[in-house]
Amino acid sequence: MNLAEIGKKRRIFGIDFSGAKSACSKIWITEGFMDVGTFRVLKCYPIKDIVPNGHTKADMHACLFALKELIAHSNDAIFGADLAFSIPHDLMNFDKWESFVLDFPQRYSSAEQFRNDLRSVTGNVELKRLTDLQVKAPFSLYNLWVYRQTYFAIRDIVNPLLVEGSASILPLQKASDDRAWIMEICPASLLKQEGLYNSYKGRSEKERSSREFILEKLIEKGLSLNSDIKAKILKNSEGDALDSLIAAFTTSLVVPRLDDIMSDIPDICFLEGYTFL
Repeated sequence: MNLAEIGKKRRIFGIDFSGAKSACSKIWITEGFMDVGTFRVLKCYPIKDIVPNGHTKADMHACLFALKELIAHSNDAIFGADLAFSIPHDLMNFDKWESFVLDFPQRYSSAEQFRNDLRSVTGNVELKRLTDLQVKAPFSLYNLWVYRQTYFAIRDIVNPLLVEGSASILPLQKASDDRAWIMEICPASLLKQEGLYNSYKGRSEKERSSREFILEKLIEKGLSLNSDIKAKILKNSEGDALDSLIAAFTTSLVVPRLDDIMSDIPDICFLEGYTFL
């Protein structure tokens, strides 16, 4: 299967994930498609915008379910998501990724237990995966700042997708042409690689200008979006909208190289997961 050729014909989504109680407002999604070297953005919105009627928009679990359903029912799409599919192998207690994910909800009853158990095992040392070291990720996956994101990503997104068989989770599973593909993306890593990493999250004019500067540089590199979407991204002061766009744009850059990337992934990453860049 030529992944790049298939991937070029698929819709591309970028997901900025969150495990916060305010996830309905914090999780943003950008949708677009590849068009002769250009990534054209169609939509950018918070997950609460697609939660079915009858659910409270502040209901975190309803919003996580809506995100899982979006992935599961988009079998013509590729999702680049800022979320983790696994943890360091030394902490998994399994030699197969599938076994670890299937056991995860029973093993860890809460995000706090997840963090505390892993810190207990390592004597409070926060281990990183090989891919975290390669892309210079700032935190361990069970660091205080990101442990809830890791926990809810694996429990509420990765686990049900695996149980249902409703997505191909790369590179941990082989890509199937009749399912959505989902891969791990780190927006900060792309910004660092492109020399664009600066303070862009906040309400000040300086931070808004930083968001605008990043957008303009990405446009120079092949991003296309209309003025309404641009205004929405600039207005989102916490940077979640921009992060979802960067995740989508990064995915568009990965797809043409996907076969070469997949053939060069270290073996340990088929257990721990891999950040595509």
